Amino acid sequence: MSGYPIDRIVVTEEAGSSPILQRALAAWPTAEVVGASAMEGDGLAMSPDPVARGKRTLVLAKNRGRFIRKCPGTMGLVCCNYWVIDLAEGCAIDCSYCVLQGYLTDRRIRLAVNFDDLEQELDAELAATEGPIRLGTGELSDSLMFDHQLGLSSMLLAMVRQRPRVVLELKTKTDNIDSILNNEPMENIVIAWSLNAPAIADGEEKGAVSIGKRIDAASRAVSAGWKVAFHFDPLVVHTGWEAGYRQTAAMLADKVDPARVEWISLGALRFHPSMKNVIRRRFGPDGILKGEFLLCPDNKLRYAKPIRRKLFDTVKGMLHEALPGAPLYLCMEGAEMWRSVFGALPQAMPLGARRLFA
Repeated sequence: MSGYPIDRIVVTEEAGSSPILQRALAAWPTAEVVGASAMEGDGLAMSPDPVARGKRTLVLAKNRGRFIRKCPGTMGLVCCNYWVIDLAEGCAIDCSYCVLQGYLTDRRIRLAVNFDDLEQELDAELAATEGPIRLGTGELSDSLMFDHQLGLSSMLLAMVRQRPRVVLELKTKTDNIDSILNNEPMENIVIAWSLNAPAIADGEEKGAVSIGKRIDAASRAVSAGWKVAFHFDPLVVHTGWEAGYRQTAAMLADKVDPARVEWISLGALRFHPSMKNVIRRRFGPDGILKGEFLLCPDNKLRYAKPIRRKLFDTVKGMLHEALPGAPLYLCMEGAEMWRSVFGALPQAMPLGARRLFA
């Protein structure tokens, strides 16, 4: 079970009566506890690595904006109709390719405490939407990074249990699933893991548990009756990449029942041009930056299309063999790539994948 250190807990006025605060104080008893005013002039922005330092500060505050938003996608790319819950911003895990390094202006980990507002907003979205809503909490954070300390999954499960039209995905690079497994399995909950080749996980995903531990956790979840999903995103070209992804696929074949896999996404490494300097400064010029990238119409640096196509075709074949029947889809790719890899757009594919894009 993975744990992450917190040196400072910032408590806003609204968080003073939150049960999450009491759990945080118990989880990190040696952390400095300060008020919101202490963030002003604390020197975080001037530290040698504000991102790394910010990962050791937890801010408990009210979310004053919207909790739920539809994934904006990108014009010209195929969207999978995913909805995002912004319950937390910032992540304790430090992946070299993480877009949050450049996307979030506040480097601290922020956790919303006004859970009642989230429930009200969810009910409003359900009232305005026909059919199911596929929600995830892992867009701006790791869904389970603090779960054995703060028990956020139990709060989310209780919320979703009463709303069967919501399908909630909890996405993680940890093995923190004990709190979830203490509950009876729910048909509208999916526990998901971000996976990669072992060399990328070991070298580029600081603080994440190994691929073996992630798949072992998935196996435990399946054995306990839960549905699971996997995200191979970002696929990274590196020395021995085919053997590396084959190793991960083999572990999945050995440990996971494909009948319990709800979906698998494939996405190739991509990042905004401004991220290149951030990655180089924090992680050096080697690693993921050694590939050749092109600036694409979505203003992202990506591998050229033939390279992406080979990545997708190769890993798709491995996963079809390892987990036969499990629905696969592409993340943040256009119609041309869909037709090249799958021979069709998602609306014309078998029901398993098509239902995600309905």
